[in-house]
Amino acid sequence: TGLLQCCDLKDIKLAYQLNKIMEKGDNWKFLDIDRLNAYWSKFFSLLCMMEQIDVVLKWYKEMSHSVFYPTPNNILDLLQALDAANQLEAIPSIW
Repeated sequence: TGLLQCCDLKDIKLAYQLNKIMEKGDNWKFLDIDRLNAYWSKFFSLLCMMEQIDVVLKWYKEMSHSVFYPTPNNILDLLQALDAANQLEAIPSIW
């Protein structure tokens, strides 16, 4: 629920702090696979909304297919972030 509050508040700093906690040791094991996927999906959506496109793309490349599989909504968020940053030429690199 912490990440949901970060998303509702659009608080990227708080989301990064929560993510730092998730990455410590085996903390991620406290979530089942469905909650873990939901966590990464919400975190990525917040990144798309609040971060610069270069940061979003860096996270996408690090996260996708190793930490989580992007949902259709995550891909839509990424495409919207690329469009807002006038970086549509980067679309081939995300496939």
